[in-house]
Amino acid sequence: MARPLLIIDSGSGGFTILKSILTKMPDLSFTYTADYGGYPYGRLSAVEIVSRVKHLVSVSQNQLDHGMIVVACNTASTHTLPALRKEYDIPIVGVVPAIKPACERYPGGEILLLATPSTVEGAYIDNLVKIYASGVGVHRFGSVDLVRVAEDSLHTGESIELVRKVVGDVASLRYDAIVLGCTHFPLIATSLKDIFNGADLIDSAYGIAERVQMLGADSLCQGASKRFFATEYSPPPWNFLRQFGLSKPKILQMPLLAV
Repeated sequence: MARPLLIIDSGSGGFTILKSILTKMPDLSFTYTADYGGYPYGRLSAVEIVSRVKHLVSVSQNQLDHGMIVVACNTASTHTLPALRKEYDIPIVGVVPAIKPACERYPGGEILLLATPSTVEGAYIDNLVKIYASGVGVHRFGSVDLVRVAEDSLHTGESIELVRKVVGDVASLRYDAIVLGCTHFPLIATSLKDIFNGADLIDSAYGIAERVQMLGADSLCQGASKRFFATEYSPPPWNFLRQFGLSKPKILQMPLLAV
């Protein structure tokens, strides 16, 4: 039986993934669940992230049975996918930084990975670099503050000054490409493009959309039934949500967890 897609994220960054998915599957039925109560995940330990994401999926599934889960958060994906795949017998798609396509596009080039500290310092990224980055200079910059600036931009507007302040001296170097290793960062793409002198911005959204379309062609339902859940009332403004056909979220009760 065809069922809706479940997309989860710590905040609003996952909407950048949802937007790409809807370009390929415009009538898709979906649920977007945001853990605003735990945002941003980049400041939490791996154990805390796994605990929150497992509970987030559980309470979402208790509201409605879904046919596929997209973990639309790079930090959460690098920590939680094995645990989720062990627990749920449905396709689970994670979002990982686009190191491979960036290295393929710029062999011998210089690439900067922007992500959370938890992501850039993780063994998962070390492995991607080892496999795909032969001859490529891969630089890393991890920042929770940049995630906050991106989320806040939905409420206050994009501020190149704030973005520039956070990235600091890393912007003084020249890069062929910037890998946006957090789904929040496309929200400030205009500022990043300017700050990094027009470097190619590469994210994972298109690849995730293709993956969802391939896996969910027969198992995900159409009809554009749309739901928005959150663990705390901190949603983007209505003028942002309306492009997805959403309005105020339903607040989910999470167990008392570390934040």
